[in-house]
Amino acid sequence: MDSQDIRRLFNEKNRFAAHAGVEIVDISPGAAVCRMDVRDEHLNPFGTVNAGAVYTLAETAFGAAANGHGNVALAVNLSIAYLKPATGRRLTATATELSAGGRMATYSVRVTDEAGALVADVQAMGYRTKTPLEDV
Repeated sequence: MDSQDIRRLFNEKNRFAAHAGVEIVDISPGAAVCRMDVRDEHLNPFGTVNAGAVYTLAETAFGAAANGHGNVALAVNLSIAYLKPATGRRLTATATELSAGGRMATYSVRVTDEAGALVADVQAMGYRTKTPLEDV
């Protein structure tokens, strides 16, 4: 599978991310960019984006990056730091592979608002299987 096939697979088959309004914009081996247009249902009682919505965006970007190599990769751990309240109409998550060796790989995910301000910083670890994505 090439990067476009993987992007299409994740945009079509990740039903939870689609329900949350997350779209994979770009994907390559070990890297991905996702965005989420903020909707009323993403907001908490204070008018900022709910932490769960920010997490869903970041986790989707991590998953896309980890699976961008073409084999099934699964989350082992995600640690998120919320740095400022998320506001505005769009959030973007950029995931980058930092280290990979054998079955384990680590990723950095940065979530920014439409002004480019850093909203959340995520460190993630994934387990890379031998199962090709086309087999799922």
